[in-house]
Amino acid sequence: MLKDTFTFQGPLGEIECVVEPNRSENNAVLVMAHGFRGSRDSGGRAAGVAQQAAAHAAVVRFNFTGTQIISRQVEELRAVLAEVRRRQPGCRLFLLGRSLGGAASIITAAQDGALAGLILWATPNNLRFTFRYVMTEDEYRRLDSGETLHFNDERGECDLTPDFLTDFDQYDLPALLQKAQPLPVLVLHCSADEVVLAEQGQRNAAAVGEAAELHIFAGGDHSFTQYSEQAGALLSDWLGKRLKCGAC
Repeated sequence: MLKDTFTFQGPLGEIECVVEPNRSENNAVLVMAHGFRGSRDSGGRAAGVAQQAAAHAAVVRFNFTGTQIISRQVEELRAVLAEVRRRQPGCRLFLLGRSLGGAASIITAAQDGALAGLILWATPNNLRFTFRYVMTEDEYRRLDSGETLHFNDERGECDLTPDFLTDFDQYDLPALLQKAQPLPVLVLHCSADEVVLAEQGQRNAAAVGEAAELHIFAGGDHSFTQYSEQAGALLSDWLGKRLKCGAC
């Protein structure tokens, strides 16, 4: 059973995985993927959610190695899943993706085909629409026309190359969600999300259909500032039910 932090060689470099040990007897693991320019800590909230979810499964958190290209993030996420399966054979494996990490999780789930469940936390349904919405018109135009953008702010330095956008074009997230069926999917979103509009969460749930469970928190923001603990309790309960009912 996974209990301690571990490091392995990923496709783009070393990946360190922090483990919240499973407090149950379930042979189950939840892997968490962070959002755009985020981290496995998410301002401290991710550790709290991991502690809640560990009532039913070991929880693995990691940092992407700096790439913002979603195809490369999918490579890293798939490598983490493979390493978890190597270290804990036969485990029921769940995936939680936040924001852009949720989009990477959708792609990964469709490619993997053997996950036990997927949790989408403030996750886009349309990647270009999302970044057209959050960037300034000038930033989006420059990036879309082939210019590299450099950011230096409170989250550090970051270069966005034009393939950040063009890489999105190969992924139809609603179609990938449908391809992943009958995978159970929990969709968590806040109604006042200022980055990924709540309607995108609703569209994700609609693409999944009957296997989706949708929860929209009234008035909350993209970071779930008011609702992180409540959302963590809800997803922990969802995990427990999925594990109790087996394949349902």
